[in-house]
Amino acid sequence: MADRAAFEAEVASLRLREKAHTREGDAIAAARRRLPMVEVDATLELTGPDGPVTLLDAFEGRRQLIAYYFMWHDGHEAADQCEGCTWVTNQVRELEFLHSRDIA
Repeated sequence: MADRAAFEAEVASLRLREKAHTREGDAIAAARRRLPMVEVDATLELTGPDGPVTLLDAFEGRRQLIAYYFMWHDGHEAADQCEGCTWVTNQVRELEFLHSRDIA
């Protein structure tokens, strides 16, 4: 058990480390945004809900596309799937919200 002063000193130390961590993450994200664009073959084949589709078709005529790599294992219950992947899919209940913003 520590006294209040020792606790607050440790919290202040952690806060400095957290702020440095945040700044580094921001710098990495900024560097990622500055990466040069590369051309992507629009005929690239993806797996859609009904089978193969081209990258261009995956946009469904919309301006933006959200793509996510799901680590889903056929035949396994939801509880046995990747926690991060199932969390992401559970956050989007209806696609109308995305579609209203021109996102496929």
